[in-house]
Amino acid sequence: MSYLLKKINCQLLLILFLAGLVRFGGLNWCSPYTPHPDEWNMATAVTKLSWEDKLNPDFFAYGQFPLYLTYFSAQIFNFVSPSTTGGIDLQKAVFFLRFWSAIAGVGTVYLVYLISKKLTPTTHNSQLTPLLASLLAAFTPGLTQMSHFGTTESFLSFFFLLITFLSFKITENPRLKYFVFLGIALGLALGTKISALVFAVPILLSYIINLKKNFAGANPDSQRDAFILTTKYFFTLCLCLAFTLISSPYLVLSFTESKRILLYETAVATGKSPVFYTRQFINTLPILFQLQKIFPFVLGWPIFILGSGGFFLTIFLLIKNILKKRKHSLTAYYLLLTTPFVVYFLSQAFLFCKWTRFMAPIFAFFPIFAIVLLNYLSRLRYLGYLLIFLSILPGIIFSSIYFQPDIRFTASDWIYQNIPFGSKILFDTGNVVDIPISRSKHQSLITNYSLISFDFYHLDENAELFPKLTNYLITSDYIFVPSRRIFANYLRLAGEYPLTAKYYSLLFSGKLGFTEIKTFTALNSKLFADEKAEETFTVFDHPTIRIYKKVVGLGQKDYENLLQE
Repeated sequence: MSYLLKKINCQLLLILFLAGLVRFGGLNWCSPYTPHPDEWNMATAVTKLSWEDKLNPDFFAYGQFPLYLTYFSAQIFNFVSPSTTGGIDLQKAVFFLRFWSAIAGVGTVYLVYLISKKLTPTTHNSQLTPLLASLLAAFTPGLTQMSHFGTTESFLSFFFLLITFLSFKITENPRLKYFVFLGIALGLALGTKISALVFAVPILLSYIINLKKNFAGANPDSQRDAFILTTKYFFTLCLCLAFTLISSPYLVLSFTESKRILLYETAVATGKSPVFYTRQFINTLPILFQLQKIFPFVLGWPIFILGSGGFFLTIFLLIKNILKKRKHSLTAYYLLLTTPFVVYFLSQAFLFCKWTRFMAPIFAFFPIFAIVLLNYLSRLRYLGYLLIFLSILPGIIFSSIYFQPDIRFTASDWIYQNIPFGSKILFDTGNVVDIPISRSKHQSLITNYSLISFDFYHLDENAELFPKLTNYLITSDYIFVPSRRIFANYLRLAGEYPLTAKYYSLLFSGKLGFTEIKTFTALNSKLFADEKAEETFTVFDHPTIRIYKKVVGLGQKDYENLLQE
């Protein structure tokens, strides 16, 4: 038995090593640029932290916990590294933000293992099943991507699973240490992002479960025990409040500004404050959008299908156990796993803004549900192994993004080698990093081009932009489409934005006199093409870049007639 346990532990360590490899590998992707706007904002806030300013980040879109963790990590690095120049610049802030995202990502894989172990009957694949679950999590594309972004999503995924696991432990044995850990975990989650309040659902459920167990049977001390139990949960609440304030003190110290930003972000998320970068969500259907545009891509189709099947199977087993009045721990585990998942999903699914990051905290639930289904079908042994292989394949392919030069670098190298100096280039505005990128070896080359960043977001609303566009089309030699961010949304919304939609339709058909000469994609396999996913899944770390060359020169009237007909 001891030999078997050692073997299993070695296998788990191997899986965690692989998880770390795909999360820490390429952690400096696109360096020294920062294409993710949230990451850029957080890193900028870190660079502004100082003791003189009482560690006020002057940034309240999220909590301060990731910012402080990054700040103190960078300070410790400066202290122990004799070669460092001191201070915290943007690149150092980005690195440590991503470093801790990767740490949280590996921790999430380990929590998937621990939770799956609880869900596995001891008489049935009790050793192998949780290992397979952690393997699926290690190669889930969305979890890998989150770990490469210095944002809040990887932290939130970790804390949600940790709170769920601790709630499992409390239903087994309500020891004080679990309540301590639970209070700290929820406090740090709220210190990361205030919307993590929904993570309290498994805590509330564990309280109800324990309270019901306490009053079950003839227990003369039930009222006293219930009081002690309630006191422990109140202690958890107090710890949560304390660690929220410790990790994110400016939620209170700058309450007015925090409240203003929170209300603004809420208004944007609900669609009450329309902004140009949320137009992709116009006329989209809740739930259906997530099922079509998010989960198949962030999970890969195999994990999405298996996880969805496992979710419904878990619901079925839960109802079956309740109807048969089975009181074993699996019933509580099923309830503690499915209810928070459903509550979180529904709380986000019906928002106007349906960004991928809004669903990030539940990505890791799918490998757990998938393994519940595979465990139930364990008699199909060889089919199960095939399904595991197919499930990790998308994640392996996706992780290759971070082990090769960023696609913007590849495109820029090609541009410098193939587009003549002096060319006039028209491209879409709104990119955190524009191409061609000015790298050290090409520092002087970018000045040889005339680059025109055009605001296609407001072409239909601002009458002054139309004559400028026709003039740019006359004078431009090339057109760059740096991502799908504008055209994919405006072609879908041609009724609301006819001029912008017309421009892209004419460009792609060649009627503007430009023809596509080069396309750059990070994932070359058509089987795993993901440009149709929700835009933020692709545009930050692996956009598809298209380059068009003028082959037929048209005049002012020609362009006006084409665009307005």
